[in-house]
Amino acid sequence: MEAVTSRRLSSLPGRRVTTNRSVLPSTVRIAGTALLVAVVYYLGARVGEQLRFLPVTTSVMWPPNAILTATLLLTRPRWWGIYLLAAFPAHLLGQPAARPSTLAMALFVTNCSEALIAALTVRSLSDAPGRFDTLRRMAAFIVGAVLVAPFVSSFGDAALVASFKGEPYWLVWRTRFFSNMLTELTLVPAIVVAITQGLTWLQHASLRRRLEAVGLALLPFGMWSLVMLAVEHSSAFRASPGVPLALLLPALSWAAVRFGPGGTSVSLLTTVLLVVWSGSHGSAPFSTIQLAEGILALQIFLIAVGIPLLLLAAVIDERQRAQHALRERLSFEELLSHLSGAFVHVPARAMDAAFESWLRQLGEFLGLDRVTLYRFSRELGEFIVAYSWSGPGVAPISRVSVIRDFPWLVPQILREQSVGFSRLDELPLEAAREAETFRRRGVRSNLAIPLVAGGRVLGSLAFVTVTSEREWPDELVQRLQLVGEVFANALAQKEAEEALRSSEEMKSAILASLASGVAVLDRHGRIVEVNDHWARSARDGGVFGAEVGVDGSFLGACWKAALDGVAVAREAMIGTESVLNGSRTGFALEYAWGAPGAGRWLALSVVPLKGPDGGAVVSHTDVTERKHAEMDAQRSRQELAHFTRVSTMGELTASLAHELNQPLTGILANAQAAQRFLDARPPDLGEIRAILSDIVDDDKRAGEVIQRLREFLRKGESALSLLDVNVLVRDVAKLVSSDALIRNITISLDLAGETPTVNADRVQLQQLVLNLLLNAMEAMTESGREHRRVIVHTRLTEAPAVHVAIEDGGTGLRPGTEDLVFEPFYTTKQSGMGMGLSIARSIVEAHGGAIWAANNGTRGATFHFTVPLTRAKTP
Repeated sequence: MEAVTSRRLSSLPGRRVTTNRSVLPSTVRIAGTALLVAVVYYLGARVGEQLRFLPVTTSVMWPPNAILTATLLLTRPRWWGIYLLAAFPAHLLGQPAARPSTLAMALFVTNCSEALIAALTVRSLSDAPGRFDTLRRMAAFIVGAVLVAPFVSSFGDAALVASFKGEPYWLVWRTRFFSNMLTELTLVPAIVVAITQGLTWLQHASLRRRLEAVGLALLPFGMWSLVMLAVEHSSAFRASPGVPLALLLPALSWAAVRFGPGGTSVSLLTTVLLVVWSGSHGSAPFSTIQLAEGILALQIFLIAVGIPLLLLAAVIDERQRAQHALRERLSFEELLSHLSGAFVHVPARAMDAAFESWLRQLGEFLGLDRVTLYRFSRELGEFIVAYSWSGPGVAPISRVSVIRDFPWLVPQILREQSVGFSRLDELPLEAAREAETFRRRGVRSNLAIPLVAGGRVLGSLAFVTVTSEREWPDELVQRLQLVGEVFANALAQKEAEEALRSSEEMKSAILASLASGVAVLDRHGRIVEVNDHWARSARDGGVFGAEVGVDGSFLGACWKAALDGVAVAREAMIGTESVLNGSRTGFALEYAWGAPGAGRWLALSVVPLKGPDGGAVVSHTDVTERKHAEMDAQRSRQELAHFTRVSTMGELTASLAHELNQPLTGILANAQAAQRFLDARPPDLGEIRAILSDIVDDDKRAGEVIQRLREFLRKGESALSLLDVNVLVRDVAKLVSSDALIRNITISLDLAGETPTVNADRVQLQQLVLNLLLNAMEAMTESGREHRRVIVHTRLTEAPAVHVAIEDGGTGLRPGTEDLVFEPFYTTKQSGMGMGLSIARSIVEAHGGAIWAANNGTRGATFHFTVPLTRAKTP
């Protein structure tokens, strides 16, 4: 990813982020700059010595001070000491041999003081001390470097020269003051503009512009030659030496209007050098006046002309920049407007072409070499290249692993920070991996804008130059952040449309893959979408409602089917309406369709759609095979239950024999007694009647035992009836009472005071209680006599339901087997089949109840089950 942090770049609107970057120039750059300062300072000193033709030590123009001032304005204060020290040996080498070394060193101090005062004053007054492109910046330079610095530093310089050389103090001060004013005014802007803008201007200026600059440079020489010829042949020019100087004003004005402060300062410097050279050699027009007075007048004249011209040039340059900035802003806003509207109505399939086109237009508009849009993949946790444009002659972007090659950059982007650099040496030390990657890929400057939409980072937009370095001012960053917002919204729109299309395709695939007939209804019951199975059901004559396709009314189809005599259609219509209006959270119905015995079983399901528009999904599923399997399973369970009951009765043979033996023995004894009473003469009819009454009672008692046994062992379909659970528990307890006596077990009943009536199958419920009672008695085989007790509890719950609990005093259940005991074929008995409790669970669940087991707190276990009541609990 081609983006890294810069000095201070805007991250989000209204927020600025300061990044930790390496601002230290390289050692080579520092050494090179110091050497350059020393060389230029030496050359300037030699030139200044050549211009010292007044009867004082001070030169009429002293370039070294201006060179130091320009150096300090262009560099950071932390390096000023190095550059000033670099100029010191050059200063000593440039001094005349006859000048005392002490004076030479003292004069270096005053030279440095002027440069320091100028640099500090300009820095305090200007927001950009190295630029002169606005009226404020130029005025700050004139006040600080042209007026204040020469004025203050000249006092010390004049004092030194007066002390060492005995020259007049005020003459030295005046000469140095105006000399350094003129030098600072003409030389500093020329040096600064040449260093900061010269190379760029040469690279980008048109041929016409270059020819104009050459003409402006030659114009002062031509004008001055004409002036000298006019002076030689005209006494009026010789009598008025200021008139020839005025003839140079058109060239200076041309420079101010066309080439700004830089061109003005260069033109002004050329003029000064020409005039000073002429004056020093006694050439016209200064041959008619004294040299000292002419030089002073020349300095004052050039200063008086130069200051307004530089200010005028700065104003013109500022205005031109403002107009250029306004044109750029209008052009950018027009571009942004077109860009914003470009993605509004573009379908997702055309998004790729739109992204490619606008990356190209954006790169060409900004004059960049490459623009790349990275998309952040949350699945991969990686930035990947989504779209990229490269300018003519620029190689396409190469493949790169952002996470591996940009470990410092990625967190910056994910923190929604705009980051960039203008030169590679601006990268922070912790971005060494990034610097190597950029250097290898030839990237010279870069800016990255995070693409943020919906509170998350979708990607990054990278602006790259590979042919030249580029600055990224805050205003440009803010504009590009607006571009990033447009691209982010477009990217979010594309992802949303792709997700919606994917969702629609998935929904269609799911609907097509379903074996059931599915229809989607709106809130009014109108069908808005169906799957292929629903349509096939309609063509095959299917079930009610399936003949209605898209845009038809499912509720209307149900109503028509109800009028045609389809019994379940009315129930389906009511259930569907209740789901659509929100009164029910779902509806399900199973019904038979077709001729009895040869038709199909169908399941109708209606579930609501979550969302502001409401609606529901209706499905018809053929459950014929499942229904047949359930019936087969029910018959198998009934067969197994009957077998279990027969097996249980086999286990209760001794108990049943004892139960029947008592009434049969009584009948036999009473019959024998009756025979004896009949043989008596006369027979005792009263005793006989009593005996016959006892025989009848014993017969009924034996008949009840046999009847209960027949009911328990009968085989047939389940028959639901209203049962009193308390009565049923008592009957089963009587059935096992003899077996309990044989086992020395006491059965106690703790029954509910109210009548717990349930709608259940008597035989199945008897088998359920019988299985649990027999298990409870078998669990106490190894228990002592004092623990051999079974307690049967019945209670009414708030459900409402009847709760039956059978508590024993046996060894209890092993930990972790509370649910396992109800699984088929699980048993702890050596001769058991493991089906008793499994059948018990099937019986309970078939009646809509629940069954569970738990160990008692002291001894034994308790088995619980519940069965719903047929009516609410009464107080």
